[in-house]
Amino acid sequence: MSSIIQICGGDFFTRRFHQDGPIFWKIMKSPFQRRPTPRGERPLLLPYRTASTSSEDSMSELSTVKVQAAALNMIFNLSSNKRSASALEAVLKKVSGLVVGIACSGVKVLRDASVKALSGLACIDPDLVWILLADVYYTVKKDFPSPPIPGLAEVSEILPPPSSPKEYLYRQYGGESFGFDIDESSVEVVFLKMQSDVFT
Repeated sequence: MSSIIQICGGDFFTRRFHQDGPIFWKIMKSPFQRRPTPRGERPLLLPYRTASTSSEDSMSELSTVKVQAAALNMIFNLSSNKRSASALEAVLKKVSGLVVGIACSGVKVLRDASVKALSGLACIDPDLVWILLADVYYTVKKDFPSPPIPGLAEVSEILPPPSSPKEYLYRQYGGESFGFDIDESSVEVVFLKMQSDVFT
């Protein structure tokens, strides 16, 4: 899909991502949070499955993680290429929120893919990606750096600590129903890696 979009150009697919986004967002849900498929909606089946015995076992956790890793790789390919990056413009906040949620979760098998996707999204809007990550990191670590020069606002003033996990910016942008919980060690690893490799 990313190859097709790079050939056709991102502008051609902007509306497609905006309209068909819900299909993509479902792929990004946590494989460890089971929900029944809504009535009238068909579950996603892998090619080697001809039928699903129930709405909950159409895909195993491992298969779901592989699909998510492929989706994260697609996000990286699209966002890091100037010709295709515009395809994500209409849904950039949504996608960035979802990827930050995955990167900061305890699903460590997706960490590398999600960090790679974040580095691609930072090619489009580095400020957005930094703010979403910093909002979580500085809330968890409570280790606010001093402003680089006098007169600048403190980080705690720019990003006031949320009163509940629902108030994290990544959740407000990405949605609350995707089942990824914050893992403090992952938050630190991801933020510091992005800080050293992308933001500096």
